[in-house]
Amino acid sequence: MRNANANSTVDNPAPSVGTARTVPARSVVLTENSFWVLYGQHDKPTLLEDAGDGQNRQRDASLKYVSAYRNAIDIGSNIGQWTRPLAKIFEKVICFEPNPNFRECFNRNITESNVILHPYGLSSHEHSAEQGKNDTHLNHVLGDTEPREGDIKCRSLDSFNLTEIDYVKIDVDGFEVPLLEGARETLAVNAPVVNIEMKRAKRPVITRQATKILNDLGYKYVKTTKSDEIWIKS
Repeated sequence: MRNANANSTVDNPAPSVGTARTVPARSVVLTENSFWVLYGQHDKPTLLEDAGDGQNRQRDASLKYVSAYRNAIDIGSNIGQWTRPLAKIFEKVICFEPNPNFRECFNRNITESNVILHPYGLSSHEHSAEQGKNDTHLNHVLGDTEPREGDIKCRSLDSFNLTEIDYVKIDVDGFEVPLLEGARETLAVNAPVVNIEMKRAKRPVITRQATKILNDLGYKYVKTTKSDEIWIKS
């Protein structure tokens, strides 16, 4: 496992936002649970001294099944709340976040040298898609079955030809099927532990299709923690 310092310093200028804490960013030292965020009432990057543990329960549950700690993939990295702890234990964390507003926060939050951030949405093929300013889903209008053309660039995970992948976290809010279709080779060759958010009550058709793809690839379901499911290659 990688042993890394949890603290990092950021140099980005901090915007003044409502009653949130605003300080010169050069003096900000990020602690374990402090993050620049962009959600809810925070419509501009805002520093929260305690933004929570970033789904620590789900992450720890899935990491118990990991036996090697070479490369991890963080799909739907958002502001980096999974990335920071993953960077402490994996040699490299390869991240994907298509939303430029979340990437602004991510770049303030994550300064670890073993992290790579790609500005793409992941899909079954190369195309463009639409995404709202603070949206985590690629379909701008909920209920769309196909991505609308927009300024978000999408590629397949397989197109990156990644190797030595031991762990994959997936949080893509309804885009699971095209993502998995474009990740078949990566998952088949590397057989990583997969932690995937599957909101079965909210998206029954999508989650059934995603389950079939994982089963076709030889994965078996292990357990659910909240809405995150752990899948391992059988």
